[in-house]
Amino acid sequence: MSSSPERPHSSGPEEKPAVKARLLSSQMLLVDALYNLGPLLDCVISVGLLSRENCYEIEAERTPPNKARKLLEIVDAQMDENGASTFMECLRKCKRYYPRLRTWLTEEDQSKTTVVQQSPTERHLQALFSVLSSRLGCSVIPVSYDLFSKGILTQLEMETIEAILIPTQQAKTLLSICLKKGEKACKSFYTALQNEDKQLAEELNVKGLVEDLNKEPEGNSVQIAVEETRGQLRAALPLSGGLQQVMAQLGLTVGDEIRFNVCEVGVAVGLPRRTVREYLLEGVAIEDSAQLEALVSLYMEKTQDAGRLLSRVAELSPQWVQLSERGCLLLRLLQKAETLLRSGIHSHLHGWDHLHDQDHLRSWDHLCPGDCTDQRTVWAIFSFLVWDCMAEVLEEPEAKPSGGILGMIEQLSASGRVEAALLREVEQCWTEGDAESLLQSVRVLAQVLRDLHPLQEGLQLSSSVEGLFSCRPSRLHRVTSFQGVSARVIRKALSSMVPSISDQDATPLARQYVEACVRIARLLEVVQPTRTTIDFSDASIATVTQHVRLVLSNAAFNSEAFDAGVRHRLLSVLEFNPAQLGLGSLMQLHQETLSELQSYLQLGEQHNFQFILESVRIIGPAKLFSVNRVHGPVAIDNGVEEVLRFITSEPTSFLVRLHCLCYEEERGRFKVCAPRCACMYLLKAEGLRDMQWCGGNVLVEVGGKVWVREGESGSWDELQALAQRHSAQLRDEGCCFKVKTDGLECEVKFIYRSGRLWAVPHKDCDVD
Repeated sequence: MSSSPERPHSSGPEEKPAVKARLLSSQMLLVDALYNLGPLLDCVISVGLLSRENCYEIEAERTPPNKARKLLEIVDAQMDENGASTFMECLRKCKRYYPRLRTWLTEEDQSKTTVVQQSPTERHLQALFSVLSSRLGCSVIPVSYDLFSKGILTQLEMETIEAILIPTQQAKTLLSICLKKGEKACKSFYTALQNEDKQLAEELNVKGLVEDLNKEPEGNSVQIAVEETRGQLRAALPLSGGLQQVMAQLGLTVGDEIRFNVCEVGVAVGLPRRTVREYLLEGVAIEDSAQLEALVSLYMEKTQDAGRLLSRVAELSPQWVQLSERGCLLLRLLQKAETLLRSGIHSHLHGWDHLHDQDHLRSWDHLCPGDCTDQRTVWAIFSFLVWDCMAEVLEEPEAKPSGGILGMIEQLSASGRVEAALLREVEQCWTEGDAESLLQSVRVLAQVLRDLHPLQEGLQLSSSVEGLFSCRPSRLHRVTSFQGVSARVIRKALSSMVPSISDQDATPLARQYVEACVRIARLLEVVQPTRTTIDFSDASIATVTQHVRLVLSNAAFNSEAFDAGVRHRLLSVLEFNPAQLGLGSLMQLHQETLSELQSYLQLGEQHNFQFILESVRIIGPAKLFSVNRVHGPVAIDNGVEEVLRFITSEPTSFLVRLHCLCYEEERGRFKVCAPRCACMYLLKAEGLRDMQWCGGNVLVEVGGKVWVREGESGSWDELQALAQRHSAQLRDEGCCFKVKTDGLECEVKFIYRSGRLWAVPHKDCDVD
């Protein structure tokens, strides 16, 4: 056992070394407040407290909390009381950089001469601090959960401990919290340790100590308490780096809500997407408040410029980084899986060792009714979420592929619409199957869901390559032969009688599930009407779901005639029974699917038509910030129109390349990219003159390349002949239009009519 730190002489009760004890008991506050170590490290290095090796150790840590923990560990392990006092002086000199510490430092100044008395329990725990830190190991989390269940630890304190990856650091944090909260917390810690790790408790003679402590009256100890929880800290002290202002501007509150894609907030304020994503996946909780706090820490670490951050956020429209209702519901379900994982992993009633056989990853056994354990529920949630991702990104998702949940991951990877690195990490985490890997898979899957479910359906832009920005819709749209049905027919179907379940013992969740399935059956009947309406009164859930499966197998619901993603989600309602799994959040998603089906069935041009923007090529040094749909598509004047908005860094010219997908009864589904445009290389001056005779329309000439569009009188064959005559190379560029902007923002109306595409100015631009 390591000796306790040297104590000053006193005639009263035994005392702690004042400075190091103060730092130790306030570790949570210090780790939370020291989000940017730069100013403090400069001061500490200047007075010779840190060696070069110490600096390397601190910089090797990836996140600000871990950097702060490493610094405090060095102070505790390598500095005497004089060194710790000098470190405190450095904190005072730098307090303007750490607003959360101002109150704490003031209290420190006021209590310098005060002797902090401890109860025997606290003194005993303080003496065992080093031993317990190194030996608690995997018992840290079970002990923490025991304390959490008794109200000793708060939710935020529990999350803080769980977010630390190193068991020794977890133990130090837990012990610091108990010492900070006083005798009751220390007693509860010893009781929890005796329950969770009897061998260690026996070696440390904890049983006898607990019995003795229970005989002692309470009330003679002075509790060492600075700030009790991170939640109280937020209310009492200004948040670091403008976090409070950022949260206010985005309309975000502290709590467990998930309504934002915080990674996109990071990109919007100027940070590289990969940098932000990796930072958020490094042990940061999936809730918005935790992610935004980490993002602000990252930004301040990179720039140390809070004003710049606030000005960037002020320019950001919150709705562009918010999530759709379905996205929020999916993430709420994922939170349920995380809760089950944490409680199950740390319970002595069962473990997760069976996950290592990996059979569950390649089969669908976890979806079968029966013994619905927490483990089965977690894997059912994971399967449902990946199933839903398939509906979002695959043209024709396959229901229950042969490879199980990993088979679905493989299909998602092949689609190219989900970042492959994220899917590989999810697959690796699930294959490894240990506790930390499963929790990490929750973080990664949360980011996948955030990326797939923006509130605003815009166009995603790739990084520029020589001024060329590739574009892709944020949501997959499928063009089919389905025309939609009258709103009156839909209302009539939904007003049909809902069955009354004969089983009087059925739960409310079971009743809601049956009702949703019957409503789906009624809505599908309006797509493929039958002569007789099936009576579902007193029908079992198995009868209803079997009927819906049979209907969805008909030709009226194949991928040519009906949106395959909508069909796939309807199958997920049948596959995942929230009543059997006990998941109210899953029932909410099924109700959202029912609502989406109702919207999809309505009449509209979107069923049979889509404009697809392929790329934007900027002519000059300007940057393209965003492309968004303003309104449309709208069928009018024997054609279809849609307006797009382009936002650039400065007035500029650019080429827009697009095509459209159509469905007509006579022709089926077809693609339109006329009039065609070509890019010619090595075309000489006489070639340009000849182009006028063949009816070509020169759009842009830059860098030895000429973009030319076939004219009304000309043809593609004539452009090819021209290129051959002048030994020029010709590349098909699809259908292109040139836009010249008057300012930073413009709108262009695109039109499909008579088998070809047109573009006309709509606002603040010229179009050729």
